[in-house]
Amino acid sequence: MKDITKNDILNNIPLVCRPDVPREVKAGNVKIGGEGLVIMAGPCTVEGREQIHEIAHAVKESGANMLRGGVFKPLTFPYGDPLAQPDADLGLPAVDRTIVLSPEEAWVAAERRYGFLRDAGDKYGLAVVSEILRADHVKKMEPYVDMFQVGYRHMFNMDLILALCETEKPVLLKRHYGESLRSLLGVCEHFEVRGKRNFAVCERGVSVPHTHNVDSRAVLDIQAIPAMREYAPTVPVIIDPSHATFKRSYVAAMSRAAIAAGGDGLLIEVHADPENAWVDPLQALGFAAFGELMGEMRAIGKVLGRTL
Repeated sequence: MKDITKNDILNNIPLVCRPDVPREVKAGNVKIGGEGLVIMAGPCTVEGREQIHEIAHAVKESGANMLRGGVFKPLTFPYGDPLAQPDADLGLPAVDRTIVLSPEEAWVAAERRYGFLRDAGDKYGLAVVSEILRADHVKKMEPYVDMFQVGYRHMFNMDLILALCETEKPVLLKRHYGESLRSLLGVCEHFEVRGKRNFAVCERGVSVPHTHNVDSRAVLDIQAIPAMREYAPTVPVIIDPSHATFKRSYVAAMSRAAIAAGGDGLLIEVHADPENAWVDPLQALGFAAFGELMGEMRAIGKVLGRTL
C-alpha cells in the first residue's frame, strides 16, 4: 500500500485535502464533525418491528443520537440471507437458509424492514443510517434513511459512488481493510470533484498477519485518526469498533481509544439479545454494556472538550 505523498496532495487529492474550505455533514438534525460526538448504534440486522423499536428506545435512553440498522447484508457466504427470513415478531418458522431471493423479492422484504427502521428512528428522535449495496437503490432508500453507509466491500463501486453524488443526503464511506488512506481519500476525491462534500469516513480495521482474535479479519487502525486529521482535516472520522474487533469484550476499550485519539464518533452494534442476533452475534453489545460505554464516552469527551 502506498503512503500519501506531496504529489498526491497537489495533483491526486487536492480537493479533499483542502484545510480551509468549510464542510457540513448533517444527517437529519445530527451534525457530524466538530465539538459534538456522534454515536450511531443499533443492530447489525433489522429483524422485525418490535426488535428495532426496542433497540432504538434503549440506545436513545443511553444517549445515542443516530440509529444504525442493516437491511441488505453483503454476507461473505450466500447462505442465511436475513431478508429470506420472516419478520422476527411474526413468530413464523425460519425459511430454508439456502433460499436465494430475486432482486425484486429482496426489495419487497427490504422495504418492509426499512419502514420499521424509519418508524423507530422517528419515534425516538434518532437519525437513521443504513448500508446501501446497489446504485439503483439510492432513490428507493432515500425516504427511509438520513445517511447512506457504503460498506467496505463497495468502497470502489463506482456505479454506487456516482449514484450517491446525485443525492443530497450524506454518505458514510467505510475504508476496506486491505486499502490505504491514500486509496480511501481517492474515493473521497471522486465525491469532491463532482461537488458532493457532505460525507464522512469510517475506520473499521486493517488486515494484518494476526488479529489477536481467531474470529476477526482486521485490527483497528487508531493511527488512521490523526493521519486523517493531517491530510483531510475537514472530513469527519467515525470508528467502527464492532466490526474491527469482532469481539464483544474488545469493543469498549477500542471505543475509548478511538475517541481519545480524536475520532468524531462511533458506529456500534447493539442488540437486546446479542448472543442470538441473526447476523454477527460475536460483537454486539447488550443494553447494559452499551449504557456503561456511553458513560465512559461522556467522561472522555469532557476531558477533550467534546459533548454528546
